Amino acid sequence: MTERFPLAYLFPLRILCGVILVLEGWGKLHGDWLHGSALASTLGNWAAAGKPYGFFLPIVKLAGAHPKIFGSLVTIGELTIGLSLLLGVLTRVSAALGALMLFSFAAGAGQGLAPPGNALLMGVLCLLFVAAPPGRFLGIDVVLRARLPRWMV
Repeated sequence: MTERFPLAYLFPLRILCGVILVLEGWGKLHGDWLHGSALASTLGNWAAAGKPYGFFLPIVKLAGAHPKIFGSLVTIGELTIGLSLLLGVLTRVSAALGALMLFSFAAGAGQGLAPPGNALLMGVLCLLFVAAPPGRFLGIDVVLRARLPRWMV
């Protein structure tokens, strides 16, 4: 069995995660996320409900103090990581950044393991993509594999 066969199983998951992230980022791009008001509202609701985990509360407060910067980072991050997964380019790097971003959402929203939240599940999928990069199957990583270090593609 070659490496291509098992990675083919991850192709639908890679496309699904890419589509979800692009759609979420697109919605944020057309919303008030670049101006920060939507992020400030979301963070305020999370904090008022006591949702963020204690260890993550300083990050939530920092993002609440600078909603324009963090709103832009979230929007651009979702679009970039989603497009990277869709095209299969630099999947290891983008999946690692995606896992960091999605686990941050999960910690800020107080998502637990029972039942798991969407951000937590997608973060785990991104970790799977770091371990077994699906961009090597029907992706641009096939071409980049010979030119870039293994940890990137």
